[in-house]
Amino acid sequence: MQTQSNRPRTRAYSLSLDSLRHRRKGTFRVVEVAACHSTHTSAAKAQSGLVYMWGQCRGQSVVLPHVTHFSCVDDVFACFSTPAVMWRLLSVEHEEFLTVTESLKREFDSPETSDLKFRVDGKFIYVHKAVLKIRCEHFRTMFQSYWNEDEKEVIDVDQFSYPVYRAFLEYLYTDNIDLPPEDAIGLLDLATSYCENRLKKLCQHLIKRGITVENAFSLLSAAVRYDAEDLEEFCFKFCINHLTEVTQTTAFWQIDGSLLKEFIAKASKYGAFKN
Repeated sequence: MQTQSNRPRTRAYSLSLDSLRHRRKGTFRVVEVAACHSTHTSAAKAQSGLVYMWGQCRGQSVVLPHVTHFSCVDDVFACFSTPAVMWRLLSVEHEEFLTVTESLKREFDSPETSDLKFRVDGKFIYVHKAVLKIRCEHFRTMFQSYWNEDEKEVIDVDQFSYPVYRAFLEYLYTDNIDLPPEDAIGLLDLATSYCENRLKKLCQHLIKRGITVENAFSLLSAAVRYDAEDLEEFCFKFCINHLTEVTQTTAFWQIDGSLLKEFIAKASKYGAFKN
């Protein structure tokens, strides 16, 4: 789309190279030269990349070409002319462009381009074998020629829920996860099963951000179950700092007996039960 400035019209002038002399001895080769009749300002760009200006500059007259700090001739007219003008038409073009990451994200769960689909809880998730093999060691092994899964077009999954498995597959395309903390526990289980250490860390971070008095003991139990030591320590300290509130929740009374004993023993070492 071509748009023309509402400023006074401008035109470019061809000037002889002999008229554009540096203040020091010698000449410079010009690759672009422009002038605006309404502001009496001129500018030129040398082959070296330096930009010069002369003529009217904010009410003052510059007789000889003067080196500026600009890298573009347009900046001379924008900053030194009164009023500020453009010496040529402004071209504004909107170019549709997707990065590799954006393209992959767009193609996730796309029936048009997929060559494989997972069926979870009766729902389909459309994916691409190549992406899964590149991003996940579990799938790289699964899709070896001697495995039956390599020839299947539909793979049934019953170990994990639909939200959890979809979030996992989407993570392989986007490197991000977006789940509530309660579902992130299931994703943490999946990450542990598939030996996805980075995903495991992301899940722990997500769970930490979503911990509350109501779910603290549930998250602590999950951290112990999936051997997430950093998350376990975080949840434990949260429970200690909110001991009165968390012990009155439903999750506290549903906690495993052995874990409860371990929690009480550890909490006593922290002085949680001192009078």
